[in-house]
Amino acid sequence: MKNPAELFNAGLEQLFAAKLRQKQLTGWFEYQEIRMREREAMRAAGRDPDEARHAGELLCRCVERMPLSIPAGSVFAGTQDDAFSPSYALINPSFQVESFVGYCDPVAIYADIEPSEAIPAERIEAVRNYYRETPYVKRLTAIYEKTAALTDEVTFFMEPVTGHMIPDMRPILAQGLEAFVAAAPADTPFVAVMREAARAAAILAGRYAELAETLAEERAAMPGEAERLKLIAANCRQVPVRKARNLHEAMQSYLLLWQLMCLEQAPNPYAFSAGNLDRVFEPYLAGTGFESAVALTRHLLVFYMVGARGWAISQNLLLGGRDLAGNDLGCGMTDVILEAFFRSNQPQPALSVKIHRNSPERLFRNMGRFYFTPGHSTPSLFNDDMMFRVLKSKGIADADIPDWAVAGCQEPLIMGKENGNTTNSWLNLAKVLELVLNDGCSLLTGRRIGLSAAELGYDSPEAAYRDLETAFFRQLDHVLPFMEAAANRCTRAIGGWATPFGSLLFGGLESGRDMRDPERPGTRYSGSGCLIHGLGVVADSLVAVKHFLAEQPGGADSLRAALRNNFADAPALRARLLAYPKYGSVLPEPDETAARIASVVSDKVYALRNPAGRPFMPDFSTPSTHLLYGYWVGATPDGRPARAMLGYGVDPRPEVTNSELTDQLLSERGLPFGKMVGGYASHIGLAPAAFADRAELEEKGVAMRDRVIRPLFAAGAEGEAPYYVYFNIDSAKHLRKILTDPARYVPSGIYIMRIHGTFVNFLDLAPAIQEDIIKRLERSECA
Repeated sequence: MKNPAELFNAGLEQLFAAKLRQKQLTGWFEYQEIRMREREAMRAAGRDPDEARHAGELLCRCVERMPLSIPAGSVFAGTQDDAFSPSYALINPSFQVESFVGYCDPVAIYADIEPSEAIPAERIEAVRNYYRETPYVKRLTAIYEKTAALTDEVTFFMEPVTGHMIPDMRPILAQGLEAFVAAAPADTPFVAVMREAARAAAILAGRYAELAETLAEERAAMPGEAERLKLIAANCRQVPVRKARNLHEAMQSYLLLWQLMCLEQAPNPYAFSAGNLDRVFEPYLAGTGFESAVALTRHLLVFYMVGARGWAISQNLLLGGRDLAGNDLGCGMTDVILEAFFRSNQPQPALSVKIHRNSPERLFRNMGRFYFTPGHSTPSLFNDDMMFRVLKSKGIADADIPDWAVAGCQEPLIMGKENGNTTNSWLNLAKVLELVLNDGCSLLTGRRIGLSAAELGYDSPEAAYRDLETAFFRQLDHVLPFMEAAANRCTRAIGGWATPFGSLLFGGLESGRDMRDPERPGTRYSGSGCLIHGLGVVADSLVAVKHFLAEQPGGADSLRAALRNNFADAPALRARLLAYPKYGSVLPEPDETAARIASVVSDKVYALRNPAGRPFMPDFSTPSTHLLYGYWVGATPDGRPARAMLGYGVDPRPEVTNSELTDQLLSERGLPFGKMVGGYASHIGLAPAAFADRAELEEKGVAMRDRVIRPLFAAGAEGEAPYYVYFNIDSAKHLRKILTDPARYVPSGIYIMRIHGTFVNFLDLAPAIQEDIIKRLERSECA
């Protein structure tokens, strides 16, 4: 046998190159077609496939019949490619803000397939039409039709989601699925369904073992290939049915479990994340050399890369952290995974790192390589000390807090114990303000979609202007119940689609219930998420109106007319509005206004309840949706023109302030981070020249710690502190140069940047997203 590291490394380049050639994804369609046929076969046999008690059988039948393959060069069996279509708009070069309508049509994904001789248009339409008539799709269609008045212009939005979620596969890796299921503490009808679903793992592993053995004979003459395939076959005979005995088996078990979890919710599962992956695999590291462990981890990373652009977006891996006593939890696998990420540098999956007061210097030195290598993936950072406080206030038990991890982009959830429905609802504060400013009507279409000034309790629209903050909250109080009801209808709709296999990974055997049971979720913790947009626009607008009316007491009508006309005839007025104090400039009035708005909005959102009686979690994050939602907001009194983007997350709009980064961070320090229990977004753009005094990449990482990270995450007087940030370290001039001739300046075709909690290949993005990254990198680019 070859040296294991050589054997594992030999196929990596071939494997990754094959991913980059994968422009079209059809496995998900073929799987949906198989599921359609198996549903009808069950129905013919008198078993309703939509009933939860038959969900495990349906999964097993599909896994028995789906086509399998093991690509040359692989050291693992398994793929998640069959669960995803190329639908995620924001990493699609053809994406246009103007035409995006959200993910509200469950069968729209069938337009992603280009008809071919193998899959003709008639075959695609047959599957699309079949699923269009299912109870789930009909329910969703009715929900979106009912809320169209408010969702068409994105006053709020909602999604039928399970995710984002983080499975905990450690018990299965340690015991094996057979023993894990046999020891189920609960005994309910749904436990029997989960046991049936668990059979799918044995079916899948057995089929892969047989395939690997067959391929090993066929590829006997290929150097190393037969050896790798024989290892795959042996591993699949052992796991996941039985316990993992080494790192190779542990990762193989993990990937087969992941594949089934995704297939059960295909197409397009809602961004499962891996959680604290270094802790998951650390027990199996002994006996595997560092180079072999890095190579195996790089193969695991290729598994997460779906197609050329990494369509399985927002699958996040987390490293590091602390325990309840403040001790660092970094381990040997932390270094292994960081090294694997650095060598691979692929667009997916995403990487995040927990930082705390006792994080070792070697971690920052290691990360320096990422931050200061142009076009390289850079980890998001989380302040573990502050996060412990946030999660405790959320009601998480002390023993569970160290197991918090990042779901999707940045949402904090407990591994294997929480269904947060994190992107269940989306709230557009700027649109709510627009409705107050225009007597309940849209400035863009003239449609009445909110309460008029009279309905808000004012004698005239002008009176509402004079009491604008109160009027804003009254309009918000009108909108929130509609959002709550619509989001809850989506939760109930998707809750009718049972997920017994996934429930195994989220405490289902303990509770005896489905992880997404709407009224009684089978997870220990649950809630619904609400992503909140437009904080900076609202704060700056409230301050601007206050100053303008103080200077011109009868000016409400002229201001309203200017907004209706998008400042076309009022450039001087717009310049005046732009000159008023702005959030992000370390000025007390706008900063205190932003903090107050964030606090009150957080309380109001947290007071909403989902079908299980759990709160909606305020999340001030905007995964490029600040562009989409801004497009549906008219001109605002901060001087922002109609359809311009909103501020990103909790950051100020770069167009409205010339302040330095330090000012932005000082302004944001006053925000109520402790109330943002669902998360928030914040971006820091840095110029590489700021660290030119340090020659070595590792030394630059230490400088990052001392100059940026520690000051940013330091607690204020009341113990409040930011707990999340991501960096793009580059220059606008450099990025624009790359775009002029990508083939010349980026011959690899991959230049990694960050949008929110995920990596993207900058060259693959739509022009609107590329421009947004550049503008938020350097404010001078907004001129």
